[in-house]
Amino acid sequence: MDWIKTIDWPAWIGTLALIICFREGAVWLTAQFHHPELGNLVGLISLLATLFIWRSFRKLPSRLVDTNNKIMKESAFAFLPISAGSLIMLTQMGREMPAFLLVMFVSTLIPLWIYAKMSKRWL
Repeated sequence: MDWIKTIDWPAWIGTLALIICFREGAVWLTAQFHHPELGNLVGLISLLATLFIWRSFRKLPSRLVDTNNKIMKESAFAFLPISAGSLIMLTQMGREMPAFLLVMFVSTLIPLWIYAKMSKRWL
């Protein structure tokens, strides 16, 4: 139980609150325009823009950066059930599999790669 004492709880709570507030605010805003499905994207872009503007005037707190790195590393395990479901679905697709994989590649990997490059360069 010593690992509980070493966690920077205020930084974790603050980082999670920041992420949740931006996401929920963006979902609410896009729902006003009858497109709530764009909330995640708008929230991500607005949080990135806010951090970019903050960084141009001040340095980002190291506690925020460290907590964000830990969240990103640990959240990869949340996608394991999705991956298992995708593999089951892929075995059932047959001839439609190449088109599906192309769509998955274009819509997932390329935007994530671009976001990682932007984050590494600007944050």
